[in-house]
Amino acid sequence: MAGDTTYRGSDVYGATKAFVKQFDYNLRCDLLGTGVRVTDVAPGMSETEFTLVRTDGNQEAHDKLYGDTTPLSADDIAEQIFYVATLPAHININRMDVMPVRHRPRLTLPIGRAMARRVLAE
Repeated sequence: MAGDTTYRGSDVYGATKAFVKQFDYNLRCDLLGTGVRVTDVAPGMSETEFTLVRTDGNQEAHDKLYGDTTPLSADDIAEQIFYVATLPAHININRMDVMPVRHRPRLTLPIGRAMARRVLAE
C-alpha cells in the first residue's frame, strides 16, 4: 500500500513499493504466453517484528501503533498468496490489496528513536 499512499518518512520506502507495482505489471506483459502468472500482493497494516526494528525495540511505540486495530498477520497474507497460486491456470490477479477491516487511514511508520518518541507523543 505504501506505493499508493503517502505518509511522513516514507520517501524511499514508498518509491520502492511503487517501482515494484509497475515492475510487476511490465513483467506480466513480458511473460505473456508463457503461462507464468504475476501478482502484486499489497498488504495494508501488518504486524511483524519489523515494527520493533523501526522503533529501535521500543515495545510501547509498537503497541501504540497497533493499539486500536487488528492488523494483518503473516498467516493472513500467506492465505491470500495460497489462494492466488491455486487459481485455475487461465486466471491471473494483477494486484490484490489486502486490508484489515479496521485499517486506520492515518499511517505513521516510525523509524528510529526520534520517530518512536513522535508516535508516543501523538
